[in-house]
Amino acid sequence: MRELGNGHWDKALMRNMVSLSTADNYEEAKDEWLATGNVWWVGNGEIPDWVANTNHQAKCLCGHNIVYHFEILNTTNGVRECVGSDHINSYLIMRQIAQEKGIDISTITEQEVEDWKKERVGSMKAEAWWKENGTSFDMMFEKVKEIDVWFNARVKSRWYNSRLRIFEETRELRKRAEGTYGDSNYKMASVVWRWNSENNPKAQFRTRGYPNDRLMQDLALLFIKSDPLIKQLEAVKLEKKLAEEAYEERIRIQQEERRAREEERRARQAEEQRIYNLPENVEKRRLAEEERQRIRAEYRANQARLKQEREAALLKSRKEVLAVKSEDFEDACDYYGIPAFDETYAQNDWSFEFLASIKGQMIEGKGLTTNQINSLRNIFVPATEKQMHLLDSLGYVGSIETLTKGQAGYLINKHKYPNSERHSNDN
Repeated sequence: MRELGNGHWDKALMRNMVSLSTADNYEEAKDEWLATGNVWWVGNGEIPDWVANTNHQAKCLCGHNIVYHFEILNTTNGVRECVGSDHINSYLIMRQIAQEKGIDISTITEQEVEDWKKERVGSMKAEAWWKENGTSFDMMFEKVKEIDVWFNARVKSRWYNSRLRIFEETRELRKRAEGTYGDSNYKMASVVWRWNSENNPKAQFRTRGYPNDRLMQDLALLFIKSDPLIKQLEAVKLEKKLAEEAYEERIRIQQEERRAREEERRARQAEEQRIYNLPENVEKRRLAEEERQRIRAEYRANQARLKQEREAALLKSRKEVLAVKSEDFEDACDYYGIPAFDETYAQNDWSFEFLASIKGQMIEGKGLTTNQINSLRNIFVPATEKQMHLLDSLGYVGSIETLTKGQAGYLINKHKYPNSERHSNDN
C-alpha cells in the first residue's frame, strides 16, 4: 500500500493536510481523511463546487499539476479538498471502501483499491464522453442499428418458407472484422454486437460505458453508407410484408370459401328437413314403415313355419329310423351287447337324436366308437324305483322290471300326455 514519502510533493501534501486537520501531526491527521468517490476533470465541463472552492483548479493539494481531481473529505471538521491520481493514496480509498461496505479496513486488497480508482475514472470519462459526443452517437446508432444486424452478419442458413412462399435467411452477428478498414471488401464486426448486444458479455456499453475509437470509426463508416443499405433492407422487408399479406389474403379467401360451403350445407339441410317434414312425406314414410313391418312379420312367420316343418320332418325321419326293423341292426346290438332299442329308450331330445343317429349308422354297417358305446350304455340304465312305482300308480300293464330309465320316462309321459306328438322322457 503506497504511503507518502520524502519527495518534495509528498512533503508538501503532508504539510497541507495537517494544516487543514484537527490533529497537529501527519500520522494522526491522515486518519481524519478519506476519499469520497467524486472525480472530475476538465472534460466533464462545468467545475463542481468541491473543486472550485479549493481555489486550485488543475492543481493537487500539494501544488502539483493534475488532470484528474479526486475529492477527499476530512471526517473530523468537514473540510473538502482535491488531490491528483498520484496522491489519492490507498489508505484514503481504503477508508472510503470500508465505510461504504461496512467491512474491516484490514480485509481490503490492493486490487479492490485499483478497481475503485478505475471505476471512478472510467465513470468520469464516460460522463465526459457522453456530454461531448452522446447526441451524435445516439443519432447515428439509431439510424444504423437495424441495417447493422442484417448486413454485418453471416448467413447461417437459407430456407424456403412454404407458408409465405419465399426464401428466408437465418443470420448471426459478425463478431470479428474481415479485411482492411476502408477497403471495398472490408466487412466490419457488428456495431450492435460490440456496443450493447445482450448476448455479448464484453459489450462496451456495460464494460466501458462509452464506445472505443474503433467502434466509432465503424459506426461513422456505416452511417455514411447507410442510405443505400436502408433501401436494400426496406426492399427485403417489403418482400416479406407482401408475402405475409398474400398469405393472409389466401387464408381470408379459404375462410370465406369454408364459410360459404358451410352456409350452403346448412341451407341444403334445412331444405331437406323442410321437405322431410311435409305432411304428404310424413304419410308416405308412415305407410312405407307399415309395409316394412308387414313384410318383416310375414318373413318371420314363414321362417317359423319352415322351421316347424323342418323339425317335424326331422322328427318323422328319426321316428322312422328308430321304428324300422333290421336284422343287421339286431345283429349289431347283439355284437355290442346292447338291447335292440327304439324311441322308447330315449330319455330326452338329445338321446332321441343320438339313438336315431346310432341306429342309422348300425343299419349301414358302420362300427361304433368307444365313446358312442359308453353313451349308449348310459342310456340303457335300468328304470329307477321311483319310475316303477309311478308307472304302477298310473295303471301301466306290462313288465316293469325289464324297462330302462329312458323307457320308463317315455311311458310315464305317454300316460300323462297322450296327445303329445313325441313324449319327453325327462322323468
